[in-house]
Amino acid sequence: MRRTWLPLLLVILLISAGLWFSESPPEQLLGIRPTPQQQDRAAELIIRDAKTRHFDQEGNLAYRVNAQQITYYQFKRRDRADLTEPRLLFYQDDQPKWRTESRRGTAYNRGERVVLDGEVVIDELPAPGGIKLETPSMTILPDREFAETDKVVSITSGPNRTTGKGMRAYLNEDRVEILSDVKSSYDTN
Repeated sequence: MRRTWLPLLLVILLISAGLWFSESPPEQLLGIRPTPQQQDRAAELIIRDAKTRHFDQEGNLAYRVNAQQITYYQFKRRDRADLTEPRLLFYQDDQPKWRTESRRGTAYNRGERVVLDGEVVIDELPAPGGIKLETPSMTILPDREFAETDKVVSITSGPNRTTGKGMRAYLNEDRVEILSDVKSSYDTN
């Protein structure tokens, strides 16, 4: 009687051990834990073709964020989201007012601060007729509808063009300040 269940028990133990080894990462089997730096590099969430909406205190649509991909990282005291081809659309009185686009971006602390990088363009809407801002990189504080850069910026409105170094844009006030080295050309026709 003893001999009949012993091979069965041995087969069950071998199958269980094989499953345990195949399902467990080698680091876990060896008792090696990832360092905090390795754990911080691991993405918490990846969203493709992302579309988000953000509302103000009164419940009105304040801005939308669309991106080809959002890769979200959660750290101990903060978070970060890497954005691929982000597009932000700011609203005033329920109408789209400012549109931003860039190659990539990074949002910090649940989007309190968004750093756009790579061919950043901000258009005042409606598109023909409004101004267009272009710069290599820009920081946006979406909740304050504020944008700034210390890089060279170009502002065009029809045939008129202004360039300078550094800029502050108060999007909710429709006001833009160029900080230094300002050069402008105007078409008087």
